[in-house]
Amino acid sequence: MALPELIYAPIDGGTIHRYEISGGKRKFLRFIGCYLGQCNFHTNIDDAINYIKNLKESQKIQKREIRIHK
Repeated sequence: MALPELIYAPIDGGTIHRYEISGGKRKFLRFIGCYLGQCNFHTNIDDAINYIKNLKESQKIQKREIRIHK
């Protein structure tokens, strides 16, 4: 089994790796979207990009809430 291959690293953080998984007689191509240690498998690159964008947005919201509470 091959190692994940880095295919996308946005300038503002996060990574997307391509990963080929063997299952029985078939091979499946999956994309791993990661941001700040949170990673998830996706069936296509668009879903992985959206996953990273959503994590970035939730991080921004959390930072705003912390500033408000100080």
